[in-house]
Amino acid sequence: MKKNTDDTYIDIPETYSRRKLNAMYREIPLKDTTSRLLRKYFNAMANLYGVIPLRKAWEIVSDQNTDLVSKEEFFTFAEIARHECEDYCIMKDDELYLDGKPTGRLDWKIIDISLLYDEDDALHEVEVCQQGKDYFIPPKAELLRYNDSAYCESTPQSNRMWIFLSKTLRLDERKAGIAFEDILLYTRCLNGGLQKAVDIVERAGAVFNDKTLSEFASIHQDFNNNTRMQHNRGYTPNEINAMSKPEDRIPKSFSFGPNIRKSLADGTMDARELRQSILTMELPDKRLRPLMLQALEEAESAVKIPKVGRNDPCPCGSGKKYKKCCGR
Repeated sequence: MKKNTDDTYIDIPETYSRRKLNAMYREIPLKDTTSRLLRKYFNAMANLYGVIPLRKAWEIVSDQNTDLVSKEEFFTFAEIARHECEDYCIMKDDELYLDGKPTGRLDWKIIDISLLYDEDDALHEVEVCQQGKDYFIPPKAELLRYNDSAYCESTPQSNRMWIFLSKTLRLDERKAGIAFEDILLYTRCLNGGLQKAVDIVERAGAVFNDKTLSEFASIHQDFNNNTRMQHNRGYTPNEINAMSKPEDRIPKSFSFGPNIRKSLADGTMDARELRQSILTMELPDKRLRPLMLQALEEAESAVKIPKVGRNDPCPCGSGKKYKKCCGR
């Protein structure tokens, strides 16, 4: 990601005043209804795809709307719209990356603005993961529902997640709604894992026990596999899996993210509970289970166990000296 010398993101493109924008729009000109529809499209595509070039956006809009706007009008609108303050932005590669090449309007990108402000360079990760994948293009009415960043298709998996939060964990409707939306955001946009979802639910006030944590791990895995993701250009992991060759569907290795490894190291996550969750959770292929168990063993072995002196308190919590307890 392109940065200033003080390590902050460059605030580009410049946001114009409403008065200046209106004057520029009058020169196209387009009906207000057309302009509003194009903004909805841009925002919906940013939410669903994360990043999409204007050439592909034009292809989708023109396919779904006969004679709505000419190609020149569309790109002129986009050139002005990139100076508005919205939940998406329209940017060039040479604005985004230090080694970015100047591009024409066809290759400017509509981007979910949340990807630009993620500390882990989420935009670059999304673009790398999208390579070689087709775009999932729903019908017009369904696509425009993604104008709402919190929109989630009603599926058995999303319904099960909601019921678990509101009924099993007994979160009230407001807290359950916030937790659900945050889990959806991190699943769709930022590739959030199980530990992030657990953190979100615990912040909402829920308390897990061994049984509910194991159940949540299974529900989250199923929800994750059936959620439309920006990494997959709108496809779910299960849909991508079904389109790939059988030999390419299962990874050759598996590793836990830094958050889970850190939680195992500092003791905030119990390795035994995580192992039990892996053994009982539903997986798209049983060959994943041994890979996950092996990754857990490797994460456990990487945890440095501090040495305990013979006269130190026993780490088991008995209150006795180590030499008179577990050190005998």
